[in-house]
Amino acid sequence: MTRKSDDTRTRNGAESTNAAGDEEGALAASSAHPSDEMLPFLNNFHDIFTTIGILILSGGLGIGVVQLLSGIGFAAGSLAWQIIAILLLAGTALIYWGISAVLVGRQRRILPGVVLSLAFTGSAALVLGWLYYLGVTELWQVDPEAFDAAFEAGASDASIREQVDAVLAELPLAVRIFPVVAVLAALLPVLVYYRSFRLPFAGGLTGVALVALAAATYLVADPYAFVVHLPLINLLAGLALFLAGLVFDMRDPARTTRLSGTGFWLHFFAAPTLLGAAVNATYTGWRLDESDFADPAAAGGPIGAMASGESGEAVALAAVTLAVIAGFALVSLLINRRALIVSGLITAGISIGVLVSQLGLGAGTVVAVTLLALGGVVVILGAAWNPVRRVLLAPFPRQGPLARLFPPARGLAG
Repeated sequence: MTRKSDDTRTRNGAESTNAAGDEEGALAASSAHPSDEMLPFLNNFHDIFTTIGILILSGGLGIGVVQLLSGIGFAAGSLAWQIIAILLLAGTALIYWGISAVLVGRQRRILPGVVLSLAFTGSAALVLGWLYYLGVTELWQVDPEAFDAAFEAGASDASIREQVDAVLAELPLAVRIFPVVAVLAALLPVLVYYRSFRLPFAGGLTGVALVALAAATYLVADPYAFVVHLPLINLLAGLALFLAGLVFDMRDPARTTRLSGTGFWLHFFAAPTLLGAAVNATYTGWRLDESDFADPAAAGGPIGAMASGESGEAVALAAVTLAVIAGFALVSLLINRRALIVSGLITAGISIGVLVSQLGLGAGTVVAVTLLALGGVVVILGAAWNPVRRVLLAPFPRQGPLARLFPPARGLAG
């Protein structure tokens, strides 16, 4: 009797355990859909906890470096002071690398990796740029007064093109190529970081640095033409990042690996660049005239253009901005990427606010209506993401290259 009762209790306990396991599995299955994107910047709360510690440590390192530099007894700016500063910065970069080896390389902490990659890249880039500056001033003996002489040579009543040419003619080559050197100083550390730890955020930064290197090369070759064609350059830069993101997406259509995370960040950085290029092209065209050089709206992005323009002009720009963001939303749905929409939320909110303000409402009402409209659209998209994707993707094949570019919608919910 006792044995039977024990067997009964054991069997019931096993059934309860299986039921609990099935319930937990059902809950887990109901909380994540196959077409949802991975979080490319956060694993769990432990990431946040560790990141807070890294930020506190970084504050201590920064204050410590300043205190050491102020207490060494060398005059600020002297050669000895600069060498010690470079060594301290290099030591800081090595500390960030060592922490990265543990947190990113072994434990795969994503959010701490974002902060550490920025800290390491910033420290290493500053070291490399500073070393180049010392090489220019100490080894090549370029006199800092050469800058004043160059800009004095360009100060005339001639056209802007002639003034720029006059300045360039006076500047030493080692100074002229500094934009390229500065970008390379950032590209090399972030590329090494990405190759070592395969952190998706570092991959996105590498893409940005490569695009910036191409732009800096053009800037060095012809600064005047660079400024004139800046709207077109911004468009090409954004397209390059977007296409690079698509390449990573097509290698991971299920959005489950680090490739997908790198694609996310490439799209995230591409979106504001493309948005600014499209709206600025509406305001200034695909090239700038000399009259545009002094116009803050010409170089201030869509926000600057809307803030600087007349009322009617601001409304037109706001309408164009919303149209572009709507296009981003359509592309985001097709390729199953929410990053394009997220990057344009602030600009979309400002655009809606500009349009709503034309109704003559008070400032508080404008803010409320703007937030309600913007938040409502985002919530609707979030709730109906997969159903809308299924409708949009109906004409596309579910297998083959197009299916890798436009992943089929799966799951019954949003």
